[in-house]
Amino acid sequence: MLTALSLLRDDDPDRVADGTWLIDDVLVLANAWWEPLEFVLPETRPQVTWQVELDTYDLAFPAGPAAIDHKAGDHVTVGPRSIVVLLAASVAPSDARTAVTGRRFR
Repeated sequence: MLTALSLLRDDDPDRVADGTWLIDDVLVLANAWWEPLEFVLPETRPQVTWQVELDTYDLAFPAGPAAIDHKAGDHVTVGPRSIVVLLAASVAPSDARTAVTGRRFR
């Protein structure tokens, strides 16, 4: 059994206290089978990349800013009976609204 859950927030990103943009999309990949399974990352928003935040099969896997950026169409292997949580990677503040909505705001 494999499951993918995407938690996409609205198209209007939030700002954190220091004024930087916060893109808070989450993608959860779950594998309940006893062998590794491969997932293909879905197209979500233009220019958004994903970083692994947690891999319950390989806790030594680099996460957060040290993680490899993944994009739509990339293949991600989820270990047996484990979960991989990916977060939308941050983008430069000047590009944040373009990356999230595909258009630039005034």
